[in-house]
Amino acid sequence: MTRRGEAWGLAFAFMVEAGCAAVWAWAVATALRDRQIAQRLAPITPGRRSQPEKQRLPSVAVILPARDEASNIAGWISSVRRLNYPDLHIVIADDESEDGTSDVARRHIAGDSRFAVLRCPPKPHGWIGKSWAAHRGAQGSDAQWLLFSDADMRMAPDTLTAAVEAALRLDTAALSLTTTLECGSTAEAIVMPVVAALIFAAYPICLIQDERFATALMWGGFMLVRRDAYDKIGGHRAIRAEIAEDRAMAERLKAFGYRVRLLDGSRLVRVRMYAGLASMWEGWRKNIFEGVRRSPLLAALFVAGNCGLLIAPMPLLAALGIARLRRRLSKLEGRLSVLCWVGALSAVLVRLLRDELIGADARSVLATPFAGAFTCAVMSAAAWRSMTGRGQIWKGRTIH
Repeated sequence: MTRRGEAWGLAFAFMVEAGCAAVWAWAVATALRDRQIAQRLAPITPGRRSQPEKQRLPSVAVILPARDEASNIAGWISSVRRLNYPDLHIVIADDESEDGTSDVARRHIAGDSRFAVLRCPPKPHGWIGKSWAAHRGAQGSDAQWLLFSDADMRMAPDTLTAAVEAALRLDTAALSLTTTLECGSTAEAIVMPVVAALIFAAYPICLIQDERFATALMWGGFMLVRRDAYDKIGGHRAIRAEIAEDRAMAERLKAFGYRVRLLDGSRLVRVRMYAGLASMWEGWRKNIFEGVRRSPLLAALFVAGNCGLLIAPMPLLAALGIARLRRRLSKLEGRLSVLCWVGALSAVLVRLLRDELIGADARSVLATPFAGAFTCAVMSAAAWRSMTGRGQIWKGRTIH
């Protein structure tokens, strides 16, 4: 009975890893294609415009929806103040912060007339707080372009000039930049690049820029949108109930026939999204279930798939390697070993191709099984909270 159980287990593992090999083929192919696109379009660098030419660049409003960002707001303000863009207006929209975010912001603005701080009224029923604050901030400016940012983003002085010039050159209505993901702990260095690679696998740049596909995505901390396109699609009002407002905005723009571009901004923008394991758990639990459209079935497939793609290959290789030291492997074990090598090497290759876009250290690929376990656990927790009506918790609010 034991040997029959082992045989069934080997057969099941073989079928799972065979299916995962097909997924890895897709992941590697899109990563290679995206690398070609990124090399052609990036690094984004500001054009060598004369000062009069720079003065003709369109006006831009940088909008920061902020809730309880007292610890981040000073660094963000310092970063934005150094932007060398000629026609710039900055709106900080305080979403009912309880930690003195507005007061800290006003102290650090220090009389800079480009800044405006507004306290948003209580959000109406049906609105997500971030979208409500972004909506109010957009109402406070008549700039030709809108840049929606996050308080933990840090931009180089040339960032906005480079991004606007790229948007004009590419004739796109919306442009977003990838960022260097700063990791201040071992847990972040292990988990964050894997989560980014999963996002890229689901939303590859090659499909985002292809008008034949509905696939669209922007990175929420840097969403540059032309004002007329923003108004045409209904702005944040049209996506007011979406937790993943960056994806929803990109999909709506593309559905209306507007071009959306996601470029390599890793040399210009950096962010530390979450500080430590607990922060990552809460932050990704809020977002990850949105990635499967709040579908319990897709969540289950995500967990099962990641077990085969990220968790199983390296431990199985180790187990088969130990068995090989004691005896000759069976034909099925040999084939399973090959598939596990395909999975392990594909994980390394995808990371080598993707990590440059986010400034990650590819050495952490050796801990991929731990990152896979984290993503499976956080997806399971997010799905359970949603299905039981508990919702997700973020910044002291429960989001359904």
